[in-house]
Amino acid sequence: MEIVEQFVAGKTGDPEVCEDAIVVTAGHAAVIDGATDLSGRRYEGRAGGWWAMAACRDAIRQLPSGIDAYTAVEALTSELAARLPPELPAIERPCASVTLYSRARREVWQIGDVGFAYAGLPPAIGQPRKLVDQIAASFRAAVLATEFAAGNLSPDRVVADDPGRLAARALIGRQGVLRNTTGPYGYAAIDGRPVPPSLVVVHPLPAAVGGLVIASDGYPSIGETLAATESELAASLRTDPWCLAGTKGVGPGQLSFDDRAYLRIRL
Repeated sequence: MEIVEQFVAGKTGDPEVCEDAIVVTAGHAAVIDGATDLSGRRYEGRAGGWWAMAACRDAIRQLPSGIDAYTAVEALTSELAARLPPELPAIERPCASVTLYSRARREVWQIGDVGFAYAGLPPAIGQPRKLVDQIAASFRAAVLATEFAAGNLSPDRVVADDPGRLAARALIGRQGVLRNTTGPYGYAAIDGRPVPPSLVVVHPLPAAVGGLVIASDGYPSIGETLAATESELAASLRTDPWCLAGTKGVGPGQLSFDDRAYLRIRL
């Protein structure tokens, strides 16, 4: 397993507050995406997304090389649980999505919406999007459409207060209660509570696959190279700074709509 390319960038340009991370050990390669926290809680001065990311990062560094996916998820979960107050309600729990490659098992393990790609894999398989986010994004887009039509906003001028995002927060701010549940809107993430095994994606790699990309959803699409992926992101931000297909756009002074991490490895 060899690193070909890796890159991490925060949406604000400040690496100290970036909530995405890359971890590569002898046995595993992973991208971690700490979720934007809306609760306002701080953990030793850090936002919840960073705190969850750091716990997952430290746990992955300690994983035995031959560990299976479900035991690995339990290890990440336990590490974050140990760093959180036990009484935290689901809606306030910091969390992170993680996708790992196991060298010993030649498997990709996906907990949440960090994507992966290799030659011949349809994006719909490697780059999933949870249903609750699709609903929130559609609602946000509809609210923005009404504001554009009324002349209250300009499609090419981003403002500090995104009325679509503010409206969608009624769902976004409460969807933590759906995390790690198996109902129609349930989804997986590491938040210190058990992750249902049915929500952990275990994807064996075909024997012919010689390279793998893992990237956070700060990239709308994953290209074969970092340059191609960055180029696609830049083009998207030029034509759609509001990121109408997502739950948030590029805020004033930000470099992008979200933190991003890209890792390409040769197997």
